[in-house]
Amino acid sequence: MQEARPIISSITVDPRWRDCVQRLVISAGILNEDVERTVFNSFCAVPRDGFAEGSPSSLAFKDVELPLVNGQWLTRPSVLIRMMGLINIRKRMRILELGFGSGYLCAVMATAGAQVFGVEVLSSFAQSSRKQLDNLGHHGVVVRRGEGRKGWGEVGPFDAIVASYPVSDEGELPLDQLALQGVLVAPLVSDGATRLTIWKRSDDGIRRVTFEAIDFR
Repeated sequence: MQEARPIISSITVDPRWRDCVQRLVISAGILNEDVERTVFNSFCAVPRDGFAEGSPSSLAFKDVELPLVNGQWLTRPSVLIRMMGLINIRKRMRILELGFGSGYLCAVMATAGAQVFGVEVLSSFAQSSRKQLDNLGHHGVVVRRGEGRKGWGEVGPFDAIVASYPVSDEGELPLDQLALQGVLVAPLVSDGATRLTIWKRSDDGIRRVTFEAIDFR
């Protein structure tokens, strides 16, 4: 096995979180070094403990789900890192997150230099997340209450769309709001398994590619 190359960052961050992120980014199999570095730096810059009030702070530095209010969960960082690698996140991308929950991934994507929009069906989440994003200085993230399957057509198309909840049918996804060469990533439930799946729009239409099975909640 080839030795994993180190990833260097100038960000001052808790070493527990930095080491966790570095291990997960290297394991994510991101082929583009610029994307890999962007993912590492943006996740390092946004620790999870500020987005999961009530959870033990020590758990925020581990690859585990964190409980949120209303019975929701903050997804494991390994899954989110993998999703960011699959969309090849980079500066100036226009990204829509469906079901932004706590606002954590919105903050990460904005830190990566993306222009981020989010819709969330739970009004309590939408309001509290807006406040937390403002507290952290992410005033450019635009969020609203809405249903994920409807997307946000008025401000599309998007270079990437991220569904932060499991879907069982691609008809639940606003694929028509993808820009040319745009990518949508979602946990797709099929035959009793949840697999990371991407849809990419090209001149020939939209192609679906399915990846590994994951635990997602």
